[in-house]
Amino acid sequence: MEPADKKSKKDEPKSDEEDKDEEEEETLETSPAVLDKHKAAAKIAQEVLEHVKKLCVPGADIASICSEGDKKIEESAAKVYTSKKSKVTEKGIAFPTCISVNEICGHFSPLKDESK
Repeated sequence: MEPADKKSKKDEPKSDEEDKDEEEEETLETSPAVLDKHKAAAKIAQEVLEHVKKLCVPGADIASICSEGDKKIEESAAKVYTSKKSKVTEKGIAFPTCISVNEICGHFSPLKDESK
């Protein structure tokens, strides 16, 4: 048993930050809209992958291909969940476009000045 003078964590008042986190936390179980967002993101990812695959030809500039992939993600994401009635949904690139080239195992996403 806890001493009377010590309060448990659950008895302490929550900060505004903690309240905000609890309110914003949505899962597939609590909100079917979350699944719709995941499906929309998957569709965008598939479209961008197909677009980037077409750009992967011998001699192509890797930085340009990655940049084009990022641009396509931004364009496609801007088209979904645009209703003014719904609350603002964060959209954008979660992980930059990466390409595995020859001996590079993965996650190669060059900066603009690293063009080849």
